[in-house]
Amino acid sequence: MLTAKHLVLVKLALHSRNLAPSTAVLDKPILYFPGAQKPPKSKLLCTMTNPPSTYITPEAGFTRKLKYQEVLEYFLCRGMIYIGLRQWKKALQSLEDAVTFPTKEGAVSKIMIDAYKKWVLVGLLLEGKPLTLPKITNSNAAKTFHIIARPYESVAQIFETGTAARLKAEIDAGNSVWHNDCNMGLILHVLAAYQKNQIRCLANVYTKMSIQEVHNNTTSAETGARLPNVQATETLVRSMISDGTLHATLNNQVLSFSATGPVLSEAQFQSELAASTVQVKALTDEIKNTDHMLTHEKDYIAWCKKQMKRQLLNKGLPSAVDMGIAGTGMDWEDNGDDEDLMAPY
Repeated sequence: MLTAKHLVLVKLALHSRNLAPSTAVLDKPILYFPGAQKPPKSKLLCTMTNPPSTYITPEAGFTRKLKYQEVLEYFLCRGMIYIGLRQWKKALQSLEDAVTFPTKEGAVSKIMIDAYKKWVLVGLLLEGKPLTLPKITNSNAAKTFHIIARPYESVAQIFETGTAARLKAEIDAGNSVWHNDCNMGLILHVLAAYQKNQIRCLANVYTKMSIQEVHNNTTSAETGARLPNVQATETLVRSMISDGTLHATLNNQVLSFSATGPVLSEAQFQSELAASTVQVKALTDEIKNTDHMLTHEKDYIAWCKKQMKRQLLNKGLPSAVDMGIAGTGMDWEDNGDDEDLMAPY
């Protein structure tokens, strides 16, 4: 559950540049927001099956109700922490949470725009190509992103299809933009990643090739030219193999690409499977609680009633009000905040 303390944590981590300890909290998925919905009632607060929203509430004093800007700020800061730790997949997901945040009437926050700019660059580092915005992104927000972040999208397009020299020229021309947006560090990572992406793409054409051929077929975007010698290329390839970004082996100056990726040992496979099982089970339990809360909210019930009335009208049938068996005096929504008989006990 997101609380006001989470925002304090990410700001302190960024300010002190002590990022790693905060991941113990940041790695946990966010399912609840304080004050976002009425928590389910429970006889005992000590019941172990209670969701966090039962007892972590503004009324209990454990947190305060967050403004939407603070929620966006948390997602952006969490993404920046993962960027600092070079955990690109987690950074992309956190920035995506900010980019796809629901907006009213297409309004776009500056925080969302800042997150989108970083999202474009992190996508290049993770996938090696421009990413498509998720379908849940607000259409008006997407238009705003494309207009304001055009320099970043140009870099992404050149990264995928252009030459190293052109990419370097484009980035040099936009130096003031990257500095003003505090994205120069990410841009430098993109420059360094260009040749690495070229090497990975060679696996789409070849199964084996010599280091000399790798040297001849790849170019560094940091200089706009090839590396000074074959030894420098070999050092780069070995570093990529050791950090897991290139699935290949290097023997006697011959690079052999692996079509299946890294092979896990039985112990590693069992460990990852057990960890995934625990996480999925925990999320499943929380999702059930969330579904129950959402389906018993008055807004949702009112929406269901409107849908039912619309269906009756489409079929030419009279509604309950038209038949005289329902009205303002018989509407359960007029009972205010009385006890919810459907709440779990």
